[in-house]
Amino acid sequence: MRLRFDVLRRWGRRGGPGAAAIAVLISASGCAGRTVSPSSRPTPAVTADFRAVNVRGLSGEAAPLSALLKRRPTLVSFWAPWCEPCVREQPDLERLSRAAEACGGAVVGVAVGEAPDGIAAFARQKGLTFPQFTDETFALADAIGQRRIPTTMVFDGNQQVVFTGEALDARAAAALKGLLASRPGAPPCVMP
Repeated sequence: MRLRFDVLRRWGRRGGPGAAAIAVLISASGCAGRTVSPSSRPTPAVTADFRAVNVRGLSGEAAPLSALLKRRPTLVSFWAPWCEPCVREQPDLERLSRAAEACGGAVVGVAVGEAPDGIAAFARQKGLTFPQFTDETFALADAIGQRRIPTTMVFDGNQQVVFTGEALDARAAAALKGLLASRPGAPPCVMP
């Protein structure tokens, strides 16, 4: 596992826990996302305007989260390439993305603390075709109070959060499937 101490130090300067505390948690948990924030530090509250926070596409363009969600059911996976559970779920996210797209939904990846060029190279290497974005400065992660990776969120067509969990699991997939099945006039679709 590659530790990103440069990212951890930068996050520590932004008000997050220090790199040393996070490094201890990483070694204990196997992935920074399982327990990124120490129990003595509360997770920030979700801010009302988190949909307006910009993330960057792989070619560097900025877009607010609301533009990624559009008005369709969307599963958003917060992840990092050095997080082993995050990397393991990428093929499942790819399959889910293809099925969701055929049904009018979407799956989007947001790499936390990473630069677009690194994620673009990772996506090419792994053959990932679903949309990937980066939250290099933790602005979106801070706005939604997300201190764990992997984190999976499902949004309905009104951009409201209907599910939040850790790694992609049957509950997250069921939340997305349920939203897609309940769309007025939606044709039946087959989801994995």
